[in-house]
Amino acid sequence: MYFLRPERVPGEKTSAPALPNRLLPFSFHFFRQFFWGCMGLLTLPVLGRAVFASIAYATKRLTDTVLAMHDPAAEAGPMLFGPLLLFVALVVGRFALDGGMWFCSYHTRSPMLMRIKEEVFGYAQRLSPAYFESTLSGKIAHRTVLLPDQVLLLFDMMVFDFIPSGMFFVFVAALFYVANPMFCAAAAVSIVVYFVTSLCLGRECAERSAANNEARAAVTGRIVDVITNIRNVFLFANQPLEDRELGRYTGEERDRRMALYRSVVRLRCVQYVMDILMWLAFVGGALYAWVHRVIGAGDFVMITALTGSLLQTAYNLGQRIPEFYEQLGAAQESIGTLIVPATIQDRPSASTLVVKQGAIHFERVAFAYDAGKRGPRNVVQDFELFIPPGQRLGLVGPSGAGKTTLMGLLMRMHDVTAGAIRIDGQDIRDVTQASLRGALALIPQDTSLFHRSLLENIRYGRPGATDEEVIRAAHRAHAHEFIAELEHGYHTLVGERGIKLSGGQRQRIAIARAILRDAPILLLDEATSALDSHSEHLIQQAMREAMVGKSVIAIAHRLSTVMDMDRLIVLQRGVIVADGSHSELLRRGGLYAELWRRQSGGFNPVAAREAEELEEEFPAEGAGGGDLVVERQHALAGHEDRS
Repeated sequence: MYFLRPERVPGEKTSAPALPNRLLPFSFHFFRQFFWGCMGLLTLPVLGRAVFASIAYATKRLTDTVLAMHDPAAEAGPMLFGPLLLFVALVVGRFALDGGMWFCSYHTRSPMLMRIKEEVFGYAQRLSPAYFESTLSGKIAHRTVLLPDQVLLLFDMMVFDFIPSGMFFVFVAALFYVANPMFCAAAAVSIVVYFVTSLCLGRECAERSAANNEARAAVTGRIVDVITNIRNVFLFANQPLEDRELGRYTGEERDRRMALYRSVVRLRCVQYVMDILMWLAFVGGALYAWVHRVIGAGDFVMITALTGSLLQTAYNLGQRIPEFYEQLGAAQESIGTLIVPATIQDRPSASTLVVKQGAIHFERVAFAYDAGKRGPRNVVQDFELFIPPGQRLGLVGPSGAGKTTLMGLLMRMHDVTAGAIRIDGQDIRDVTQASLRGALALIPQDTSLFHRSLLENIRYGRPGATDEEVIRAAHRAHAHEFIAELEHGYHTLVGERGIKLSGGQRQRIAIARAILRDAPILLLDEATSALDSHSEHLIQQAMREAMVGKSVIAIAHRLSTVMDMDRLIVLQRGVIVADGSHSELLRRGGLYAELWRRQSGGFNPVAAREAEELEEEFPAEGAGGGDLVVERQHALAGHEDRS
């Protein structure tokens, strides 16, 4: 507790926190937060090694004193008092320093590890949506979990192994110099050769460790992907296929792991040979010097003892070098792929969005997805749409028309490439993401729930809501009936992604969550698509009540769910081809009327098939588009009237 900073109060920051994307600055970012604890861990082990080396010097003095006595019985007391006191003080001091080191470790290492985990997780969950769309969740989880441990392990190696051992070599060289300068020179040359060789060979270990870490992350990502979609595996009986596919990934990991192992074995074989040669050279040299009276008996005892400690330290350090390079390469790979700049960031001058009316304006918006080598793929271009305050707007059209893209742009899951989106005149790029999304409530088509209780999942819409408010929202969403029948009621755990609930039940939980949020702008993405007819009828009434006083945007493929909206926009290939109420669009004919005829007539093909057929029958541009030109004119007129 002595080395901890006060706990930080969680704020509403939704941009990724600033974390360096290189290992050394990344590590120092956390070391600074635990400065005194880290300083204690840097200095106490070094002092402990200095005292340990000095014990050999105290042993030398004891040996020289004993051999110098002519009458041990008479001279032992006065002559041995000083050397013996020094020896005892050094032994006690070493244990005291070790105790202080473990005290610092107890109050620094675990809290620092937790802080790294918190900040890395905080950074990961604030990365841009595009990052999660292009990276397997298993890979992200693998790096998020392992990176803190990798950084702490590197820190441990530095403060407990490399720095103290390096200083120990300096202390030993100084004591060798006291005995004979030649031994000091020999020790210095031997240690330099030993570690230069180890570092050169260890560099290959770091490179191969990074490659191995990437392969491990790929295996983890594959496993998580399969487990997440295990229902599909069961339905299609594709366990053998997944076994083969995982075998391909594990084969790559095995090859990279074996390459890393070969590098480690090669390094350690060289270290073993150098250890043996150094041991023979130092002990043989000390024995030769003592026989020829170049050094005394005490020097011989000290050199022999220090040689054993020196070579044991070098051996232990040599064993750590391959592991250090493994963790170094893995940590660098994790940081390089996880700590990346977020493409969606709050501007430094971002203000809080203030929604007084709820007017939404897509102002000449353009957006294109990055299609890789094929270049950007335009979805909307020069798109203009104004939604007055409190209007209920339905977005309809074939799949791929741009409906979901527009909703994603409004939620700022991506930034527009041109133009602007304004809410009550405020550019959504100029406000904080937290305040923007706090003004929006989404009921998605594919509802994903946390593996938490139903109470927690509904309360996720407004974390400060009371139990009574949660239950009231569930009543309005017609979810209370099935929740009350569960054994644990609102405290029932729903399983990963809500797997224990039916699709309709999950969707009702999403509706309850949106009702509880009570945001001024309500977004519906096929909000009742998973409900049976009876439940949908009940929920439609609840939804009408929830829409009162709010601006609403609803995406629908089933036109019956949006026919009562104030206004319908028909999209095709990112272009508004019709704008009006349900009855107006039916009178005009064209794409909307054809969609309605097909659905009300009982023929309701999948959206992709609809898109292909209707785009051929009602092209957005070019020959044969006369009806749509008329519809566009109506759309523009309708827009001007409402603006």
